[in-house]
Amino acid sequence: MHQISNSEKETKDLVKKILNISSSKNHAAVYVLEGELGAGKTTFVKGLEDIFGIQIKSPTFNIIKRYNIDYKGFKNLYHIDFYRVNNVEGLDFEDILKNKENLIFIEWGSNVKEHIPKFAKWIYFEYLDKDRRKISYNT
Repeated sequence: MHQISNSEKETKDLVKKILNISSSKNHAAVYVLEGELGAGKTTFVKGLEDIFGIQIKSPTFNIIKRYNIDYKGFKNLYHIDFYRVNNVEGLDFEDILKNKENLIFIEWGSNVKEHIPKFAKWIYFEYLDKDRRKISYNT
């Protein structure tokens, strides 16, 4: 399934549509966002600001940003950026994945694909022009 986004607002609103949160008994909810620089990955995650009442900043330099939330059984929102990372050693990534109270959005997950769990949902972003993006995902 895919959708064309014609603005940042449409990209932010799409996260609400895709985010069909259901907690698992064994692991976190994981969404992996893939696409070239400027394709809309961080803008998409910023769509969560209204849902959770927080301000989301890009984790590019910190790699992992954690936010406290209280939403449908989730207590933590993790925004992870593996743009310059190809090894998760020392990042407690495996522990983050195991906690069913964690809602996780990962940018550039293909850089550490061997560490991404099979249950993760992948979302692909394609830059079409200045304002338009093609966003593909499975529900």
